[in-house]
Amino acid sequence: MIAFHRTISPRRKITIALIAFSLITTGIIAGIFIKNRYLSQDPVKLITSIQQNAILAIGNVHQVSTRDGIKEWILDARSAHVIDESKQLMLEDVTVVYFVKNGKEVQLTASRGILKTETKDIEVTGQVVLTYSDYTLKTEQMNYDHGRRMLFSSSPVKIIGDAINLTADSMKYDLTANQAWFQRNVEVLLRENPI
Repeated sequence: MIAFHRTISPRRKITIALIAFSLITTGIIAGIFIKNRYLSQDPVKLITSIQQNAILAIGNVHQVSTRDGIKEWILDARSAHVIDESKQLMLEDVTVVYFVKNGKEVQLTASRGILKTETKDIEVTGQVVLTYSDYTLKTEQMNYDHGRRMLFSSSPVKIIGDAINLTADSMKYDLTANQAWFQRNVEVLLRENPI
């Protein structure tokens, strides 16, 4: 019996190595893409994932934002995780007090939040409560656009007040004009004799 030994040329070895490297790289990139896409649909898992990759953790955060010497908002959080590359602070137990021109305050609380350090935009999620005067608004998600001084939510909102109950699918609140807009499936219950 004659045995044949086939030798692989160095050129063929390089080709096989390059193909294997390409397949492994493609697999890693696909895995990262799928993981990030999955995490982006669940804010809690996304924040948990980012916290593990944070470069700095801070306790008891306090930040004041002013424009032209006028105080616009004060933010407090139990903790923050700094993500250097994205220029964001991932926040836990968030409270933001917004100041409006009539001297009153609008208070926002939420379980989690993201402060974009370059734009000063804020996103909050989880048991979001917005309080102004005698009105309390509840939702699960809210954003703040610092440039326009606008609060908005694309999640259903519910407002409870002494004389009114209101529900809607989304809302916008202009802090400069002190005006709110409610959109889609708006239902209002007025009470004639508020307690």
